[in-house]
Amino acid sequence: MEEKDSESKKTKTKIDSNSIFSNENINMGYQPELDYLKALNIFLLILIHTYLSISSGYFLTILKHLSMIISAGGFMFLMGMGMKYSRHHDIQYYFYRGFVLLTISQFFNFFRNCLPYLIAWWIKGDKTFISRALLIIQTDILTFAGFAFFLMAIMKKINLSDNSILIIGIIMNLVSYPLFKIMKSPSNYLLSQFLGFFVLTNAEAYFPLCSYFIFVAIGHWLGGIYQRISNKDKFYNRILIFCFPIVAIYHYVRCNFAIPLLPEINTIEHYCLSPGPDAIIRVMNNMVFLGIFYKIHMFLGKTPYFVRHCGKNLNQYYMISYIATSQTSTYLIVTRGEKLTLEWKYPDLFSFMLMFLCRILIELNDKYIHFTITTLKNKLRNIVFSLIWIITIICVAYIYPKVEVYATCWNEYLSQ
Repeated sequence: MEEKDSESKKTKTKIDSNSIFSNENINMGYQPELDYLKALNIFLLILIHTYLSISSGYFLTILKHLSMIISAGGFMFLMGMGMKYSRHHDIQYYFYRGFVLLTISQFFNFFRNCLPYLIAWWIKGDKTFISRALLIIQTDILTFAGFAFFLMAIMKKINLSDNSILIIGIIMNLVSYPLFKIMKSPSNYLLSQFLGFFVLTNAEAYFPLCSYFIFVAIGHWLGGIYQRISNKDKFYNRILIFCFPIVAIYHYVRCNFAIPLLPEINTIEHYCLSPGPDAIIRVMNNMVFLGIFYKIHMFLGKTPYFVRHCGKNLNQYYMISYIATSQTSTYLIVTRGEKLTLEWKYPDLFSFMLMFLCRILIELNDKYIHFTITTLKNKLRNIVFSLIWIITIICVAYIYPKVEVYATCWNEYLSQ
């Protein structure tokens, strides 16, 4: 009997050692391939924002395709996975985190859009600039992240499982396109903009919650599976073998043929709605990149410092770089009347320099200044948060009556 038990244990051990997944969460702690993907997303984001600010042409079109494949959805997918790997899982934290992200988004929008365009309007008197200044209430990716944390908190409050959250995320995405087609946007811009935080409207609604929560839901669901991986080599070998050809064939078909019930690729509708099949393929894209980065990490044997730095300071890279590119664009339009049209090598060089500058500024702050809004003491933090929202309300009250045509993604922000 003992021999049979011993043989059974040996067999079980053998099966477990050859299995990809465990019954328990064993793949915990630092996951370097996630930071590699964050670093790639940051660079692509900086590159495309640079091209949008100071260049144009064929390479910009290629970058737009790349951003459809990986960038924005990739950030949200990683955020969903990060929720699983976070040390904080209580509902109060999720609500607090959501409010902090919404507040940071308003702080960011003020310096990225409102202040430079207000100054440009005061100098030039061109009403295009006052229209753009109202983008202080635009639907930024940080705004989306804040509402996503709110929604996740509510789902956790009612004890929904990971599978249920995934199904809800898919349903939200699937209804967003027909809802956009049948729903008439409100005539009042502010109301339309408010609804744009949740569904696509005729306002500035690049990242509606209904369309993009699918990435967070899939990331959160996969994060739970990821924690049970016992053999990453086998896992990513299968991901690369299975996902890569599907992704390649889908993108070829999507770029060359019209697919019924899906918006045309590289349009505003396509980007803002990120319809179901495109969203799933984008997640598969990210999984392919994670597999490649895992292989690179295993070859190198360690994570480069810069990759870990990007992973740790994702929001800082995003905000610093975007403020720099948007204000460069504003300066060029004010002084020249139009953006520059440079050869591809100059925006590329600017992007590398900007990424390096972001790193220097972040490290100087970490070493000498130690300023972040989220680490302010309670009383001071409450004052700063209140000021951000008061300034937002004042700016909207000042700007809104002066706007004749609203700058949105649909009219390319009344581009010069």
